Amino acid sequence: MPNSESGPGFRTVIDGNYARVHNLLLRLVGEREAAADLTQDTFVRAYQAWEFFRGDSQVYTWLFRIAVNLARNHLEKQGRERRHVDPELDQAEEMPARKHLRPDEMVEHGEMSRLLADELMALREDQREIIVLRDIQDLSYEEIAQVLGCSVSAVKSKLFRARSVLRRRLGPYLGWEA
Repeated sequence: MPNSESGPGFRTVIDGNYARVHNLLLRLVGEREAAADLTQDTFVRAYQAWEFFRGDSQVYTWLFRIAVNLARNHLEKQGRERRHVDPELDQAEEMPARKHLRPDEMVEHGEMSRLLADELMALREDQREIIVLRDIQDLSYEEIAQVLGCSVSAVKSKLFRARSVLRRRLGPYLGWEA
């Protein structure tokens, strides 16, 4: 493991990145318990490989790459992608049909955030990853390319397609033209 003179101690790495890694995993797998387990697994793997971290990238992009790979393995192991967010995040009461609510009514009922979370989970895994990394985690194109192991132009192309799909799915709820 690198000593404290050559970089931060691993405890600092955990403290500075735990919430971001957990949020990323929650958005990718859609289940609190699985996200908590995968977050722990991410830091265990990172600790085991800490001596090999060369500093060619930011620590958090390295951690995100580990986390994304673990999320992919988790979803593959499940044999299917989740189609909705953890039921804990949904309200128990019945909501009016989403398509019949105006956008301002959806916001008032807290439905917009649930709709967005549901539609995000309904995306293909690769589309969800790119949206979460760019639009939720606010990574640059270069950082996303490092996390996903692809070129910046591939990131831009994938992001455009993923946003188009999400826009198409959300359009009817927001009164947008198809």
